Amino acid sequence: MHSGSRLLSYVQLLDSALPIGGFSHSFGLETYVQNGQIQNMQQLEEFIRSQIHSNLVRLDGMVMKGIYTAIVQDDLWKLCLLDKIIHIQRTPRESREGMHKMGKRLLKLARTLYPWMDFKPLEKSFAQYGGYGSLPTIHAWISYHLEVDADEAVKGYLYSSVVTMVNSALRLMSIGQTDGQVLIQKLISVIDSEWEAACKEPVDHLHSFSLAHEIHSMNHETLYSRLFMS
Repeated sequence: MHSGSRLLSYVQLLDSALPIGGFSHSFGLETYVQNGQIQNMQQLEEFIRSQIHSNLVRLDGMVMKGIYTAIVQDDLWKLCLLDKIIHIQRTPRESREGMHKMGKRLLKLARTLYPWMDFKPLEKSFAQYGGYGSLPTIHAWISYHLEVDADEAVKGYLYSSVVTMVNSALRLMSIGQTDGQVLIQKLISVIDSEWEAACKEPVDHLHSFSLAHEIHSMNHETLYSRLFMS
C-alpha cells in the first residue's frame, strides 16, 4: 500500500464514527455527571487530564509500546501477556467488558477494511495463550501493520480516547460542539507531553492509579437511569 494511503487508513482508524461501540460507553463519566461532580468545562477538562495522566498513558500507552516490541520480536506470548494484563487491570466489569467488545468489533471491522493484513497469527496467539483482544491490543496490531511509528500510534490512540470522552460529555452535559473541539485542541498538547514523560520508562513499569474513577465506574451499574453501557 502506498504510504499516503496508509496514512489515510490510519486517520480512518482514529475516526470517532468508527462502528466499534465507543458511542455506547462513557467509562464512568456518566456517574460523575449524575452525581454533580462534573458540571462545567473546567471540571470536564480536569477529569480528562486526570484520565490521560493516571490511566491512558501509563496503562494503555505502555501496553501498546510493549505490543509493538513483541510484534517486532515475534513474541506472541508476550503480546498476549500484555493483553491479559490490560484486561484484568480494568477492575470495573462494565469498563473491562466494554474494552473487550470494542476490541472484538475493531478486529472484525479491520478484516474488511484491510483485507491484505494478516490477522491469523494474532488470532492463533489468542487461542494458544489465552489473550482477550482488548481495544489497545487490536489498535496496536493494526497500527504496526499500517507502518505507523509506535509513539505516533500511542498518541493517536490517546487522541481517539479523548475524543470519545468529549463526545460522551456532549450527550451528558449542556456544552456545545465548539466547546468540545476547543477542549480537544487544548488536550492535544497534554497528550504529547504526558506521553513524552512516560515513554522512556520500561514496559514493565506500566500501571494505573485511578482508584476514584474505578469506584465511579463500578457505581455506574447502580444508577437509576443510564444513557451509556459503562
